[in-house]
Amino acid sequence: MFPSVSSSAESSRPALTRRAWIDEARRVLVDKGVGEIKIDALARRLAVTRGSFYWHFAARDDLLDALLDDWRDCALAPFARVVAEVRGRPERRLLAYFEVWLDTARYDPDHDAAVRDWARGSAAVDAAVRAVDGARIAGLATLFAELGCSAIEAEVRARIVYYHQVGYYALRIAEPDDLRRRLLPTYFRVLTGVDMPADDDPHNC
Repeated sequence: MFPSVSSSAESSRPALTRRAWIDEARRVLVDKGVGEIKIDALARRLAVTRGSFYWHFAARDDLLDALLDDWRDCALAPFARVVAEVRGRPERRLLAYFEVWLDTARYDPDHDAAVRDWARGSAAVDAAVRAVDGARIAGLATLFAELGCSAIEAEVRARIVYYHQVGYYALRIAEPDDLRRRLLPTYFRVLTGVDMPADDDPHNC
């Protein structure tokens, strides 16, 4: 039987938010997979009763839908922001796109991998992953077009860059951050066909 939490103990804590349930479900998804996202287990982890869950969600599927929406937002926002907000030469904008992948505060490869694993057993999740992949590639293609590439070359270069990055994480390549930073100028030149802009380049901003 699920252990209850006394009403006095619950009332002494701030009310548990919908966001807290989603964040905890995300941790389980990344650590153990979608199959381990269970209401009772989450409630135990959060030290609350099932009633707290049903205050925010109609059922487990409702939580899973929210979890997928949360990933979609996390997966798209930092890349879309680069395309919409970063100013400067196309090389600088491309570099800003690359740098999202190097910043774990903006891009969590484990989260991405966990959702891709989840997609293998769910057509809806697979469709969401494909849509996100398509949007990210489209953003890259926009930047390559700004660099002067034809439409077909921009699309192909965008795919090469994207497939390279997804493959990097799919292969679970483990490299220190400083090594990745040292390799970045060479990767950038090989993948884009132009030199990576220097930090002190007056045309970067």
